Amino acid sequence: MARPACLLTALLALAAPLHAGGPSTPQAAIDASSAAMFEGDGPRALAALAAVPDAQWSGKELAYRQCLQGRFGATPPPAPASTSIDDIAVRQVLGSYQRYWWAALREPAQRAKAESGLLAHLRKQLKVDAKAAPTLDDIEPLVEQTLAAHGWHAQLGVTPPLRELMLWHAQETRPFVVPLPDGPQPVDVDLLSDFASYGWSSFARCDRGSNGGWTTDTKLFAVLPLYDGGVDGEDFRVVFLAHEAQHFADKQRFRNLANWELEYRAKLVELAMADTVRERRLHYFLTSQGDDTNAPHNYANRRVIEDLRTRLGASPETVPVAALQAAARAQLQADTQRRLAATPAATSPNATQRM
Repeated sequence: MARPACLLTALLALAAPLHAGGPSTPQAAIDASSAAMFEGDGPRALAALAAVPDAQWSGKELAYRQCLQGRFGATPPPAPASTSIDDIAVRQVLGSYQRYWWAALREPAQRAKAESGLLAHLRKQLKVDAKAAPTLDDIEPLVEQTLAAHGWHAQLGVTPPLRELMLWHAQETRPFVVPLPDGPQPVDVDLLSDFASYGWSSFARCDRGSNGGWTTDTKLFAVLPLYDGGVDGEDFRVVFLAHEAQHFADKQRFRNLANWELEYRAKLVELAMADTVRERRLHYFLTSQGDDTNAPHNYANRRVIEDLRTRLGASPETVPVAALQAAARAQLQADTQRRLAATPAATSPNATQRM
C-alpha cells in the first residue's frame, strides 16, 4: 500500500467546539469532547464531559462518558481496547500503539515523549536497533512488513496530530466513475473490511467514530463497515466517494494545495451533492470549527460555512436543499477558476490525502 503523507482524515462522527460557557447537555458535551479529541487534547475532552451534571446522563450517552473517563482517567493505562487478535506479535504491536495513543492524548504537551516510547517499544518487538531504525518513519516500513507477514493490512504514518495504525484483514478493489461537479472522475477503490483497529481517532472516542478512508496517488481506500447502506448508500457515495475523488482530482490538477484547501474543496463537493446526509454534515461543519490551519478539517469547516453564508446571504442550514447545493457548486466553481488563474496545473499526482 502507498505510504501516507500525514494528512487528516474526515471523520464520520459529529464534533463541536467547547462553548464559551461550557456544554449544557450530554450531547453538546460529547460533541465538544470529540472536537477536543480530534485535536489530541484528552484533558479538554474530559473537562467537556465533566461540565454537565451527573444527573443529566443516561443510556448510551452515559456509557460513552463512563468509557472515556475510564480509559483516559486511569493510571496505569487500561487494558488494550482490542483483544480480538490471536497472534501475539500483532497484538503486541497494536498494544504499543494503543499505549502511545493513551499517553499522547492524556498529556498533549508530552506527545514527543510518547512517540519516543512508541519507537522504543517497536524496536524491541521487531528486534532492530537505533541505527537500523532511527525514527518512526524509518521503522514503519518494517512494522508494515511484519504485519503483512502475519496476514494483516495496515495503514501507518500520521493522522494529525498522532501516529496512526489501522489494521484489517480483507479488501477488494472496485472501479467507480464519480459524477463530481467539475465532471466525471474515474477512480479505483479498495473496499476494506474485517478490522481489528480503526486507528487512534476511534480509540480516542471509545469507538464512537473513525477515519472513513483516504486517497493515494493511484486509488482510494474506504473503511466499508462505517457506511450505512454499503456502496449504494449516500454516506458512501457522498461523504466518502465524492469527497475523496475530489482530493484525487485536485492533486492531479493543482500543485501544492494546503491540507485545508483540499478539505475545503471536498467539503463543498459534499454539500453540492448531499441530500439525506446534508443535515448531519452541515451540523458537523457548523459545530466543529477552528482557526488553526494545522487542524485542516476544523479550519476548512469554518471557511466553507463563512463563504456559503456570504454567498447565500443566510446561514446554510436555513436554506432549501436545492439552494444550498447550487451555492456550494457555485463556490467550488469560483474557487476552481481562481486557482486555475493563479496556480499552474500539476503534471502528476502526489501525496496521500485522508478524509
